[in-house]
Amino acid sequence: MTWARPSAEELRQKRAVEREANQAMLVASARSAAVAGTAIKGQRALIVDTVRSAPKTVEHRNPHLLAMARGKRCLLRIPGVCTENRETTVACHSNLSIHGKAGARKADDHYSAWGCMACHRWLDQGPASYEEKADAFLRAHARQVLEWQRIVADMVHTPRDRKAAHWALSLLADAPAPDVEVPDQAEVAAQEMDR
Repeated sequence: MTWARPSAEELRQKRAVEREANQAMLVASARSAAVAGTAIKGQRALIVDTVRSAPKTVEHRNPHLLAMARGKRCLLRIPGVCTENRETTVACHSNLSIHGKAGARKADDHYSAWGCMACHRWLDQGPASYEEKADAFLRAHARQVLEWQRIVADMVHTPRDRKAAHWALSLLADAPAPDVEVPDQAEVAAQEMDR
């Protein structure tokens, strides 16, 4: 039996079918849920508008945002996989094209969630279906957004941590991050004492 290479038209049709299937199963990330005004907790909001091919975008990278994952609890929490080992927690990037993932290009850093080594391996190389992995990541990313919101609001965290979390939240909200220094807790306390 010989193998025949598919024609260009067959490849176009196959890609169109795959694209339609992906559009049908995509769920909104925490950003889309927040913009739509729906609750994030345990819900998935379907993307209403169609996903279009877009020109290449600028990569959004923030090394400190990724480094903040060290020692944190796993937010992926894959049942039967998660070790809950904080020593192995890293920032796990999305594998969804709507988050900037393409070929060898990683998704943007604000589309990451803290995960232990076992959950990260499952997300990138595990036997689960694309839909299962997408659902697990989107749930973890919703939890990650809540963690970033807590970090920004809580003066216990370093200014650098709060600034990195604010950077991610700003990108998720499609608003440019303001070029403002987040005041340190000691600075705020000193200002309040001066009043």
